Amino acid sequence: MAARLLAGLMLACLAAPVSLAAPALQVALAGDHRALRASTQDVVPGSFEQELAERLAASLQRPVAVGDSAAADLIIGPQEQGAIFYQSEMAALTAAQGGIERWDQLREKPFCVTQGSPYGPQVVERFGGRMREYPSAAHALIGLKLGECQAVVDDNRLLADIAPLPEWQRYNRLLPAFAEVVVTLRAATNEAALQTQVGERLETWRRDGSLDQLIQHWIDEVAFQAYVLADTLDCH
Repeated sequence: MAARLLAGLMLACLAAPVSLAAPALQVALAGDHRALRASTQDVVPGSFEQELAERLAASLQRPVAVGDSAAADLIIGPQEQGAIFYQSEMAALTAAQGGIERWDQLREKPFCVTQGSPYGPQVVERFGGRMREYPSAAHALIGLKLGECQAVVDDNRLLADIAPLPEWQRYNRLLPAFAEVVVTLRAATNEAALQTQVGERLETWRRDGSLDQLIQHWIDEVAFQAYVLADTLDCH
């Protein structure tokens, strides 16, 4: 817990003072899927993408308004253009004993996935799996522990961090990442000057490790919320 608090304090250092006189940076989040969704909105407000938007706005010394505005200055999420801030291949986590060992063994078997995940339709189409959707990655992980599915399908970057944790030793078989299916999140705008600024900041954060730190914060949040959910189930 102390490590999570320290990480939060370190991430806060990314933010610069915001000029209230500056116009708000209007940000829209693309699509329905949120990478590294830790829990439902009422438990863990916001998302990885939303926090990135807030930090980008702060670095530009502008307040931020995140929504679905058609007139947004900046679009964040899965799209073809823009500066990349997150990328991962599809992966699956399954039981250490008696779990599936290959992707094709998901045929006619249920798999857990977060709502709106681009991986769900891919597994159905390519391997004939039966999709079960959950409100967050943490909930999908618990679906695996409850036996509601044969595997949880999510980002390789997330699942590779989850698998070695002690509480997942019975569910730590990680199928090889399926490199043909990749999620790429970008920050894009039609304003050339703003796109340059956003790209420069993301590149700076990538070089100094701040971007990886933000990503790791949300991976840790998913792991923590899954732990809380499992603990709650054990108490009933």
